Amino acid sequence: MAGQNVSQRTHRYDAFLSYSHAADSAKADHLRRGLQNFARSSWRHLRALRIFLDHASLSANPGLWPEIERHLADSGAFILLACPRSAGSDWVQKEINWWRAGLGAPRMLLVVTGGELKWDHGAGDFDWEHTTCLPRTMAGMFSDEPRWVDLRWMSEEDPGSLRDSRFQQCVADLAAPLHGRPKEDLIGADVTRQRRTRRLVRGALAVITALAVTAGLGWVNAVQQRDEAQRQARLATSRQLAATALNLKDGNLRLASLLAIEAYRMQESPEAIATLNRLSTDSPHLVSMMSSAKDISALAFSTDDKAVAVGDEGGAVAVWRAGSRVLRARTSLPGRITAVGFSQDGKRLAAGDSKGNVGVYDLTRKTLRRLAPRPKSVSSLGFGMAGQLAVVDEAGTVALYGESGEMVRSKRTGHSGTVTVFQNVDSHLLVRDRVGGGALYTVPELRTVQDSNELVLPGGQHLAAVSNGGHCFGYLKFGQLISTGLPKRKGHESLAVTCPDFPALPNEEARSLALSDNGRMAVGTASGITVADAQTKGETGRLRTLTGVGRPSLLRFSDTGERLASAHGRTVALWNFQQASRTAHAHGLPLSDDETMIHSPALAVGPDGQVAWDNLMQDDPVGKEARLHVWSPKGRRMLVGGDDLLYGALAFSPDGRTLYAGLSGKVQSWQVQDTRLVKRRTVPLSGRQDDYRDPVVISPRADGSLVITTDDGAVHVADPSAQRTRIAVPRGTGDPQRGLLSSLSDDGRTAAVENVKGGVDLYDVDSGRKMQSVRLDGEKVNALALAGRGHALFLDGSRGTFARWDLDAQRFRWQSDEPNGARVTSSADGRTVLTLADSGALTRWDADTGDRLGGPDIPLPLHTLSGIGGIGQHTGFVMDSAGTLWTATEGGEVLSWDFSVASWIEGLCRIADRNLTDAEWRRYVGTTPPSRPTCD
Repeated sequence: MAGQNVSQRTHRYDAFLSYSHAADSAKADHLRRGLQNFARSSWRHLRALRIFLDHASLSANPGLWPEIERHLADSGAFILLACPRSAGSDWVQKEINWWRAGLGAPRMLLVVTGGELKWDHGAGDFDWEHTTCLPRTMAGMFSDEPRWVDLRWMSEEDPGSLRDSRFQQCVADLAAPLHGRPKEDLIGADVTRQRRTRRLVRGALAVITALAVTAGLGWVNAVQQRDEAQRQARLATSRQLAATALNLKDGNLRLASLLAIEAYRMQESPEAIATLNRLSTDSPHLVSMMSSAKDISALAFSTDDKAVAVGDEGGAVAVWRAGSRVLRARTSLPGRITAVGFSQDGKRLAAGDSKGNVGVYDLTRKTLRRLAPRPKSVSSLGFGMAGQLAVVDEAGTVALYGESGEMVRSKRTGHSGTVTVFQNVDSHLLVRDRVGGGALYTVPELRTVQDSNELVLPGGQHLAAVSNGGHCFGYLKFGQLISTGLPKRKGHESLAVTCPDFPALPNEEARSLALSDNGRMAVGTASGITVADAQTKGETGRLRTLTGVGRPSLLRFSDTGERLASAHGRTVALWNFQQASRTAHAHGLPLSDDETMIHSPALAVGPDGQVAWDNLMQDDPVGKEARLHVWSPKGRRMLVGGDDLLYGALAFSPDGRTLYAGLSGKVQSWQVQDTRLVKRRTVPLSGRQDDYRDPVVISPRADGSLVITTDDGAVHVADPSAQRTRIAVPRGTGDPQRGLLSSLSDDGRTAAVENVKGGVDLYDVDSGRKMQSVRLDGEKVNALALAGRGHALFLDGSRGTFARWDLDAQRFRWQSDEPNGARVTSSADGRTVLTLADSGALTRWDADTGDRLGGPDIPLPLHTLSGIGGIGQHTGFVMDSAGTLWTATEGGEVLSWDFSVASWIEGLCRIADRNLTDAEWRRYVGTTPPSRPTCD
């Protein structure tokens, strides 16, 4: 084979591989790839050698032989993979015989993959007694012992890597004669090629890496630009939805609430948060909204105000809990529901329809009993205390049913009743009609005691209504309610009671009217509902506007007059006039107002939700001096203590087991026990006893020590066993008429103290070192608060500036020029900042941007001795670790307020009681509706 160079090839293939398909298929393919790749002259060449490998099966049709014979003729060498199975293969022997007859042994290479190969030097041929890998037909083919390659170490199942050193040596042995070059030269050339290839790969990788970095930077920039464009698009959509929600809130609060929630989800912008807050605090008396399948046609409250019955045009009747959206029962009659009413015990519900059907539904057993029908549409009905039922139809017929449902008596009276009610311990039945007349009948005889058909309505447009008890009748014209009563009759003076005087209403067209028996009027107009309280001597009646429901078609007071149900189309809204705000929660904790001076009760919240305040309760005994109260929401437990008239500061220990109370010149420790407060210790403040030193803020530490600021600007520290405090920061003023503001971080490590120049100094309490000084340009500080963890200071200035100072960066984060003039409090993390103005307005601010987000107003107390100065100056307020605000107003009550976005969304979802429809989404958002609902 020597002397043939690859560049001088005269054959198509450099070698023909002959092998046993059953034994050496994987090895043959591995060897072919090794020969093709070994010692390639350049990476541009596909292969170094062309090797023919027949992948046909030995069971193929013998007609395949001419094709194999052609490839044998096109090959310059013959490589035999020798093993016992190839020695016995007819195809392999046929290929050997063809090659022997042609180029013969000089162009044949042997590769032993199995069996034995032994040369007999004496005979000059293979030792056929011991050779098992070659066929006998090769006897005499070689005159000298051939060199052969041993691949018996290679596994057919796993041939291994092409770069295996043993395999590379075998490949080099075979490639050298095929290339016509020494084996050492080929190995050197292969190594050189590999090195050159590695250099090229490394260079290519470097170029690719550089390009990738450049492309990556471009991609990052493109992604950032894309993300910013998407953020701006979301922000624009969020602002549009927020603005739309504000436009819709007065007439369609349900849709406005859903749009406001989606605006916040699009982008948590100040505008979206402010809209959520605005919608959560508007219409403070609104409790809930419910939906009906048809337009609402009848409403009624239970006598205890806890349930409301809703009848609709389709004949359905639903009973809902008045304080929530919980459905208690559902039933139906064939016709349009025209009247509904509860029994006195609230266990039964009567309903009448436009076809004269009457049904009584047992709310306990969930069963409906149909009574004898009336000839005309039912106009009104009512239960007596003993369980009997009176029904009046449009023809003026009164029917009396017993508790068991049988008809007791029926009488044609001529009064088509708007109200039917039992009076005088069920001895009489009063029926009032729509025109001002009415009649009084005895029960059960239905004997007429008094009958008045006097028409008292004026000509032209007007609205008339009768209160639930029948005592108040009046009509509304030109914004003024005119009332009349039935003529007096001896023994029945209650019939002559008329409605009280109400203030004149705005000149707006009215569509519906409701009256209560306790002096309240509700009027439905195009813009919503106006509620008027009766005028009393020397006082003008109060007017309130209820918005969010549009023009109501039906209004109905509860018997107490404290609740109102309104219907607008298929929506029922429930209102509670004792509810001060939808974001406030009353806990039945009314405070007295026994001070003629302006006083905001000291207030503190503990780690377990307990609340402490310094103020007498309305039901405390006269002359009782115990002013400290601790109330726990768990079990609604109240503890009472204290031995002073006025405490200036309160704080709970970190475990909530001790209440610290500061008063002039000292701090008391009160142990919170199961049934009472027990005073354990009193620590006097350092300094002369006649100094003006009222505690302003108390911050208990985890090690049991206390940090106290006093209104002379001093900061005191009381160690756990100390008999007296030590002064960490000296007082800033000796003027007893001037107090200085101060605040402490939750851990008591940082103090913010007003100085006599109107600025604020920040101190490290442990060392007493002044760290920073802050001053609003040209303004005196009116109020300040350190965020609980001491990283931010909020300042309110005398000229309306509200600002955030960043303690870490030592600069103002923002300054807002919106007029404020209020006291300040902050959550522990500094993310929620609230102010309380003298007017009682609570305002949440965006702690990151300084945007005013709005808030509710603290309800005015009914009675107060110290009415000057504004309600805000009579209110203490503090925020707990969960972000809930607590307020305590003298003459008012203790309230908790929801100021988290999550609580606002939850409340708005309760009001909405549905999700955005696909049509609403496309109309207001303009994209494909998402799969997730707005409210779960």
